[in-house]
Amino acid sequence: MTRWSRREPRRWYRGAAVAAALLSAYGLGAATAETEPSRIEPASHEDGLLEEATDRIATSADQPVSRAELREAAISGMLRSLGDPWARYYPPQEYDDFTGWLNGDHKTVRPEPQRGDVVVDRAEDLTVVRVAVFTRGVGAQVRTGVSGSRAVLLDLRGNPGGLLDEAVDTASAFLEDGPVVTYERRGEPAEVISVTSPGDSRVPVVVLVDKGTASAAEIVTGALRDRDRAVIVGSATFGKGTVQEPVRLSDGSAVELTVGRYLTPAGHNLEGVGIEPDITAGSSDAEERGRTVLDGLTGS
Repeated sequence: MTRWSRREPRRWYRGAAVAAALLSAYGLGAATAETEPSRIEPASHEDGLLEEATDRIATSADQPVSRAELREAAISGMLRSLGDPWARYYPPQEYDDFTGWLNGDHKTVRPEPQRGDVVVDRAEDLTVVRVAVFTRGVGAQVRTGVSGSRAVLLDLRGNPGGLLDEAVDTASAFLEDGPVVTYERRGEPAEVISVTSPGDSRVPVVVLVDKGTASAAEIVTGALRDRDRAVIVGSATFGKGTVQEPVRLSDGSAVELTVGRYLTPAGHNLEGVGIEPDITAGSSDAEERGRTVLDGLTGS
């Protein structure tokens, strides 16, 4: 026996009402039982599915949108799907400005005029070196600045990072030989990056850090800490232990991806962890505390 629920007649009524509305909208008898159902064939596109979607959206969307905007949105969406917090897309001019800044070509990109990415204040008993960012040539400037010093205060507070090679050169200024950082890239053997050329391994060094000390600046800090070459003063660093590389696209734009991670000489991965200082100090007294430590190390 067929059983009926009380809701079934109402469902039938609603279905009939919808059918009547459709017939009214499209013209009575426009669709009959004898008419073959319409078939939507996918169109082929010589440049592939993404370009097909780009063309369809650009020509059919209610709000005007350019194909360039759609392509940028598609690339950004791909990068977001990676779950990589450091992945990003650079339009052509922005990428040129950024790489020019890293290479030291376009200092006007900086929001405020500064004395330089490396500032050396030298006195008879102490050399203070402030590194704002690791752009091209910074390592050589640091090495020259500290040559012959009795004690060095290396200020990396607020330094967001920069070029890996320049960080290695900077750390090398205070090491005679041996490892600076280990670089691990997917599918490749770990690469130990060592001192580029012998530096001064005897001069007392204090490194000032804070929560703005990140990436390449943490490579320098971690290397000097693990190699027992510096006392770290300040507050915990940012904690960025990954390396990004840009991939240039045909129109001059670029995508920057995380391609590997680095480890300090003792094997520490700093991602999300950072470096805890040997001596905790706030921003107002970190430099004074650092100078006091150096006085103790030099016997001043």
